[in-house]
Amino acid sequence: MNHAARRIAALSAATGILTVAALANSGTATAEDSVLRLTAHDQIAAPGTSPRLEPDVESGIADGKTVIAFSTKPLTGPAGDGAGVPKGFTTQANDCTEVAGLVAVYVCGPSGLRPGFAVPAGTADMTTVHWGFAYVPRGGDLAAGIETARTAGATPADATHGSAKVVVNTAAHAALNTVAFDVPDIPSGGTVRQQLRVHANEAGELTLRFRPADGYLWRGPDDIRIGGLTTGPGATCTQPSTALLATMVNLDCRLEPGDHTIGYELTTPSGAYMAKLVALTTYDIYDFGTQYTDVRQTSAPFTAVGKPVLPRHGLLARDTTGTLFQYDGTGKAISAFQNRHQVGTGWQTYNTLTELSPLMEFPFSFADVKPSATTRGHGDLVARDAAGTLWYYDRQNVDTKPYAPRVKIGTGWNTYDRIDGAGDLDRDGYMDLLARDKTGVLWLYKGTGSFTGARFKTRVKIGNGWGAYNQLAGGSDITGDGRADLVARDKAGVLWLYRGTGSGTAPYATRTKIGAGWNAYNQLVTTGDLTDDGKADAVARDTAGILWLYQGTGNAAAPFATRTKVGTGWNTYNRIF
Repeated sequence: MNHAARRIAALSAATGILTVAALANSGTATAEDSVLRLTAHDQIAAPGTSPRLEPDVESGIADGKTVIAFSTKPLTGPAGDGAGVPKGFTTQANDCTEVAGLVAVYVCGPSGLRPGFAVPAGTADMTTVHWGFAYVPRGGDLAAGIETARTAGATPADATHGSAKVVVNTAAHAALNTVAFDVPDIPSGGTVRQQLRVHANEAGELTLRFRPADGYLWRGPDDIRIGGLTTGPGATCTQPSTALLATMVNLDCRLEPGDHTIGYELTTPSGAYMAKLVALTTYDIYDFGTQYTDVRQTSAPFTAVGKPVLPRHGLLARDTTGTLFQYDGTGKAISAFQNRHQVGTGWQTYNTLTELSPLMEFPFSFADVKPSATTRGHGDLVARDAAGTLWYYDRQNVDTKPYAPRVKIGTGWNTYDRIDGAGDLDRDGYMDLLARDKTGVLWLYKGTGSFTGARFKTRVKIGNGWGAYNQLAGGSDITGDGRADLVARDKAGVLWLYRGTGSGTAPYATRTKIGAGWNAYNQLVTTGDLTDDGKADAVARDTAGILWLYQGTGNAAAPFATRTKVGTGWNTYNRIF
């Protein structure tokens, strides 16, 4: 709704009441302010709307009757010439009374819902409804007022009568109002001048706001500020807020028809994270319509230069009741996780749960992101039930639904005593799966990337002797060489590193000893980067329920630094992954 419509709505609510303007600053009304003045203005409506019409009360008290007449012509001819509304429109008396024997002429009291008409959704552009009004004070000549309203355009408007029109503009017509964006990047800890070049085909209201650009990681909100507003003739702007992303609107401008340049400055604080942003404008020409009739335009992404944004990782944990929780990472070694949020219940039906790759945050998206090639590698799950059926859960970026409905992979998976995510071992872009049978043979199931067919290819044998290990944790690039690695703990508590090779037939190099003493832990997860340093980390839970963070070094010879305590009480979970 544009400026004129808001003003009309406010004045309509005050019909029969002394206007606020009459009392402003003085505390009392002057004699001039008490004189009744009514006006009518041309307005624009959108197809599919229902305008309600009455004159604006500029001053004084309207406590008599108001007559309103609709016509398809400008009300300059004989009374009744063109009376009514265009074909397909329907009139609405609302709280007024239609005058018997006349077409679309209404008498309204001091208050109530005013008369109007319904504009069909398919109405042609520039279809017009003319209307006239006449005010009849208490005890006045109503019949004369009716005739005055029906011919309101034939004589100059005064304080108690006048005429106007409502023009229907289609969305295509509204789209003639355009905005071009000049949005250079903001230097780190600095300021840049941007501008909007607006072609206003007709008067309207322009608003400007910003949001993160789709497809990029986001670390906001940083304290990005807007200021330095400049405009030209025919533009009147206000700044509802100087903080970007903390409000819906940063600039609100009333524009007259013509071409306008609106400039502003954006400033980022020193030390802020890099951000990809877009500017969004709406241009509203409508007095009657909804927000969906606005012309909405979006700039190309621009950058607020700053510290690099690295993807953060998280953790999943299932408690003894079968409730699954997600812990998002904070990027800090101390207090590594945010407060948990519930994924769902009923997960106790599975005796095996594993992510194919570490749980990783999604880039910002204004809309839901359903499973696709872009969601691979963000932590899809597989789960085996007691009957040996393996199920696949595609991760998705949908609020309160982090996983799509499960898909059946197949039966017979109870032949394996371990099933573990492997990450993208062969570097084809699809996440792979490891499965160890009860004789100690380790098998590789390569991902297909399919959403409609088989999720994994026929298994490939990796090797024998893997029964020596009672913990396997894969999927992360621990050594920083771009390949998914695997750590394995033997029954003596020694932890070993198997570096990924990138090969689909021999995916791991000869093992390297990490260290002893790892039998203190009953859960071990290689999580991806938890500390914002670009290196994959690990967490381990001891028998007392304490969770420890092992910060990654990126060094294959000594892949983890000294442990850091994350928190206590983690023994409430029977599976952490």
